Amino acid sequence: MQRIFQTIARVCAVALCASAAAPARAADPVKINIGTTPLADVMPAFIAKEKGFFAKRGLDVSFTIIPLNPTIPAALLAKAIQVGAPNAAVFIQAVDGGLDLQLIAGSTTTPSMGAGIAYVTREDVPYDGPQSLEGKKIIIPGLGSSVEVLFRKWLADKGVDQKKVAFVEISSPQTSDTLKGKTVDGAVVVEPFLTRVLQVGTGRLAARFMDGLADEKLGISYVATREWAAANKEAVKNFSAAIDEAIAWGNVNQQEARNLIQPHLNLPQTVIDALPFPHMSNKATPDSITWWIDVMKTQGRLRSALKPAEMIAR
Repeated sequence: MQRIFQTIARVCAVALCASAAAPARAADPVKINIGTTPLADVMPAFIAKEKGFFAKRGLDVSFTIIPLNPTIPAALLAKAIQVGAPNAAVFIQAVDGGLDLQLIAGSTTTPSMGAGIAYVTREDVPYDGPQSLEGKKIIIPGLGSSVEVLFRKWLADKGVDQKKVAFVEISSPQTSDTLKGKTVDGAVVVEPFLTRVLQVGTGRLAARFMDGLADEKLGISYVATREWAAANKEAVKNFSAAIDEAIAWGNVNQQEARNLIQPHLNLPQTVIDALPFPHMSNKATPDSITWWIDVMKTQGRLRSALKPAEMIAR
């Protein structure tokens, strides 16, 4: 993970050196580029952009789509983006690895039932329960991501020998084609790509492994470097307020919210309409981070003594 961060940081830093922007005047809007994977879980930010909730608070927000979630912290470190939307595990591992990041707002939490994530198999590969995954090659859309952490927790809870399972990292947009090519046996798929895989028939639903696994835990959040958050306290406050307004509006206007995110996800409207509506929440507490830390420690992913309260910008 550290090597990934360092490599991408060097590449981004070189690209940015030649084009440093001039300081903004006090009256100018604060420019914020959000780096995110193409997920419906980023709906609050997409809504806040499209409905003008950012703009009316003096924030000029744009988006950069990043294929793999674990590379978002490196882009933050390199200042290629100002805010990232990593999942909880990626955020925590980045801080554990020495990156000084802080959570500035929440986006979604994990539901206990019907989460937008599942394990699917190829149509020609039988599934007879978790034990049948031994000997299989499985796609993970981001090694080190919350997806992998939760899937491994489920395997461990079911007594599966994970040494007999081969994991391969492939970005979500490539999952359907990879399954079709029969180079893997199955995949852990997140929305909106789960709906797409099931609709086109490149995979069939095998297990909704999130059911009962993690109720209302931190999902996707908005993260910045501590340096940026400290230098832009008013912008951080306004960003969080815009997310609150977007969540309130989106929960009341769900179909319009779906329509607004379609251009950002670049998927057919039929797929967008079939997606489970995300559990949007701006509640990010130290306890919600602690749960993830405890799970990740059991998997040997963390090395330092993290302080959840210090990981949230105040």
